Amino acid sequence: MEAVTHLKHPAFRAACRLTESAPREAEHRFLMEGALQIAKALHAPLRPLEVYIKEETEPGLADVCEQAGIDVYSVSKGLFHRLLVSGYETSTTAVAVMPWWEVALEQICAEREGIVLVAERIQDPRNLGMLIRTADAAQARALVLASPLADPYSRACVRSTTGSIAFLPVVSCASSGEAIEAFRRHGWRQIGSSAHAQRLLWEEDLKPPFCLWVGNEETGLLPETREAMDTLVRIPMGGGAHSLNVAVATGILLFEAVRQQSF
Repeated sequence: MEAVTHLKHPAFRAACRLTESAPREAEHRFLMEGALQIAKALHAPLRPLEVYIKEETEPGLADVCEQAGIDVYSVSKGLFHRLLVSGYETSTTAVAVMPWWEVALEQICAEREGIVLVAERIQDPRNLGMLIRTADAAQARALVLASPLADPYSRACVRSTTGSIAFLPVVSCASSGEAIEAFRRHGWRQIGSSAHAQRLLWEEDLKPPFCLWVGNEETGLLPETREAMDTLVRIPMGGGAHSLNVAVATGILLFEAVRQQSF
């Protein structure tokens, strides 16, 4: 394990740049915080490239990373905070540099099986992180971000996934129309979630394969996206509530699909 004692250390300096979006996008790398999440990622499709540990902490994590052939650095307490976004208080003792998902939309569409979650114009990175975590728990095959507004590799999003971003493929698509046409070309059934739908979610056949579309936190799916769906479903609402958080609604929809697969 190599010690990092100054800011000019080349690997450490490069890792610190990943707290900003432009370097993340340019290098297709991001930061994951937390010893538990990093340990889980050692067994995930996305594996850590290098790991930085606050000095005199996490000896067990350092050992397993080195056994896996991953470079591990011990960072002085005075420098470790440079790996974290300014203004956030945290008890984090380990940070990993991770690769982006390099999966094309065409790859996801070509294999017509399972459930693919498509999230349109999600703007809150914490909501996006919870969507990733929920889709992973429901064993969706992938998450497609249609016309994305939030950065899936931002600190807020990655923290909200609690490590699931290392397991669930994430694909960004510049426009919803591009995603709709790609799924249609490969014969996918496309189901949209909408408060305007006539059918309740349990009235629809939610057995795979299909892709589930969920929309923006405030406006839902775009009108043209709703029109393009094979069917729309809604979650019944009671009391004074007119809507649910997008991650909560997605969980209800996905686990109704899981329930239907059990019967």
